[in-house]
Amino acid sequence: MNNYKLKITTLSPVHIGTGEVYEPTNYVIDNGYLYEFDETLFLKHLPSGGKNKFIELSNLQSSYGNELFEKIHAFILQNKEYAIDVSINKVRVSNYFENKYKRDIARKVQIEGKNNTSIFNKFEIQKTQREANKVTTFIAGSSLKGSISTAYQEMYFKTGGKLKLKEFEDTKPFKNLVISDTLAQKATSEISLAINQELFEDGDADISTMIEVNLKDSYYLTTLSIRDYLDDNKQEFNDKITKQKIIDACNSHYKIIYEDKEKGINLQKNQFLLSVGKHSGARAVTIDGLRKILVKLAQIQNKGNEDDNADARIERLRKKSFFEPNKIKSLFADEKLLSDKEKIDFENATHFIEDPAKLECLVKKKDRFTINAILTQETTVWKFPESNGDSFGWLLCEFIDDNEYNRLFSEFKSYEEDFVRKTREKQKKIKDQIQQDKESKRNAALKKQQEQEAEEKAKKEAQRLRQDQLSKMSPFELKVEDLRKVHPDKNARNSVIVFQALKEGLMDNFKCEAVGYVKEQMIKENTWNKPAKKDAYKRTQKIIGMLNDC
Repeated sequence: MNNYKLKITTLSPVHIGTGEVYEPTNYVIDNGYLYEFDETLFLKHLPSGGKNKFIELSNLQSSYGNELFEKIHAFILQNKEYAIDVSINKVRVSNYFENKYKRDIARKVQIEGKNNTSIFNKFEIQKTQREANKVTTFIAGSSLKGSISTAYQEMYFKTGGKLKLKEFEDTKPFKNLVISDTLAQKATSEISLAINQELFEDGDADISTMIEVNLKDSYYLTTLSIRDYLDDNKQEFNDKITKQKIIDACNSHYKIIYEDKEKGINLQKNQFLLSVGKHSGARAVTIDGLRKILVKLAQIQNKGNEDDNADARIERLRKKSFFEPNKIKSLFADEKLLSDKEKIDFENATHFIEDPAKLECLVKKKDRFTINAILTQETTVWKFPESNGDSFGWLLCEFIDDNEYNRLFSEFKSYEEDFVRKTREKQKKIKDQIQQDKESKRNAALKKQQEQEAEEKAKKEAQRLRQDQLSKMSPFELKVEDLRKVHPDKNARNSVIVFQALKEGLMDNFKCEAVGYVKEQMIKENTWNKPAKKDAYKRTQKIIGMLNDC
């Protein structure tokens, strides 16, 4: 087995998707970065009033069962500092994308469907591949191997035609080629917009997708191994995979495509080009000489407010044909390669460009007529506007020796581990803070509960003592208590309260006892003998008179 080390440099943005997306209810964009956050942590981190509001919004639905995205995301934006605090991933975003986000987010874009279902611009963003740690990106070995396989098959075809290519398919030589997922990386990802640009027509490019990419000048390390080249009977083949054949095949296939899209490139003898991932283009993934790339030239149909109008359709046919570039005809695939169905497309496309009148009968009969062409190359190219309009997917692969590999591996791993460590430390700090806040709230609630219980216990004890005190009182003493409860002046002395009751005839059952009680209280209050106040002295004289009656 021959083992090799590869250093990979991205020459343009690369996106290898996973089917996963950043959902707008799980991220917020601020100051040049997307912060992906955990909804549970976000909820826990919110103040109590915010928690209730977020739960309420999360449970709301529109009349057709759609989440009220605008309100949810508006709430997230209003509380973005809490979302940023609990972010589990931080990704750079382009200025172009951030401006669009701020302008359009939470905006209704259209009403469509039979039920007039409200459709919201949800800003779902396609994620690129990431390691299990969810922080660092990588390139899958299967993507690298598939790209090399395409170039290798083209080499087989060019040396021996379809017969040689069938030998490749029968012997399956690439089962002996093993390429690992990238093992270390020094890479930067960014989110922006993939723009689809016409190659042969003037006009503005169409914004197509929101996408996360590994940026140009990101670096990766991987290993490539070529096992002993044996067939199913363990017999050695003559036509072995070699390092040099990989270099030659890949550069023969990809270099011309790269230079058509980008610029000239000087490659060292140990270097080769690859194209991987989404938006890399149909030429990159097909064999020169066998390419059959299906391209829709036009669709002729009624407009939404029209009935079946053949004349209008024919007029559209003529207009679209007039503006179709003649360059397209030179890109038609070899008719000998086409199936019967593809030959019909070939004929219709030829008429469309050269003599559209020959299609008028078909257009009259059908309210929707599609004109496809089978070409040798795509008619559009995907561009990344933030990097001078680079096309997608280009890698420079370089065979390196063990010393260089080990040096780079140590450097890349240190960079990667430091990046992951900082991210994890931030997450741990927030989680610890949330736990501390939770403990503080729990302790405060427990303390409040204990205080309430102590207060309730003291209240019950006071009530018990009061009941015990009342049970030991005489009927007269109970009468005095009742009078005090209803007296308007809560600070009035008992002597005054009982004296007023005597005057009002409320103490007839306890008259003599009450008179003696008033005298006793006045003596304690030092208002009996020569009182300072005239009213008190009058009270003394009145009580003396009542005592004589007793």
